[in-house]
Amino acid sequence: MGITRLALGGGLLFMIVCSVASCGGKGGKNGDFPDDVLRRGDAAKIDYIMGKATPDSVARFICDAALGRVEGVRIDTFANATLRVYEKYSADDQVKFTNEFDSYIASQSLADRMRLTALAGLVDPQRLGYTMGLGYVQEIREKRKSVADIEKELEAFRKACGADADTYRRFLVGFHTALEIDHGRDLPEDVYRRFINYQ
Repeated sequence: MGITRLALGGGLLFMIVCSVASCGGKGGKNGDFPDDVLRRGDAAKIDYIMGKATPDSVARFICDAALGRVEGVRIDTFANATLRVYEKYSADDQVKFTNEFDSYIASQSLADRMRLTALAGLVDPQRLGYTMGLGYVQEIREKRKSVADIEKELEAFRKACGADADTYRRFLVGFHTALEIDHGRDLPEDVYRRFINYQ
């Protein structure tokens, strides 16, 4: 039985992972993790899910748990959880995990992508906002985002940054730079006009 890719939310994803893999447990609470595993650290949780699910499902689980989407299951150190996967998986499974991990992060909202990228340590914190801002124009183009879509996502991103005003400011610098470079190509003019001086 297959597991639907990407369309599943964290809690639902893990309940389906468990039902497909015949996880033990008392019911739906805590994703059916045994209590002794829940009391242990990230490595034990990752070892457990790796024994029950495919590499692509493990990639989604780690991301969803890190974002707090898996009820009752915490991943305290995102980078260490992913490192555990690479320590345990064969080369082929590492490739499957990495492809889904990168794809799943890329599929998230701007705010959640920032959280996961920061947690994973994939980009220098000083460059995170700027790098994301530079890449956002291409995302707008590929996903054909409207002005309203972009406004909503930028507001959610600003809120996700919270007290970290520098990351938000750097994002806008990168975004404005990319808009200037891209101006006159195939990006809708209303997007350029609305966001070239957006604060």
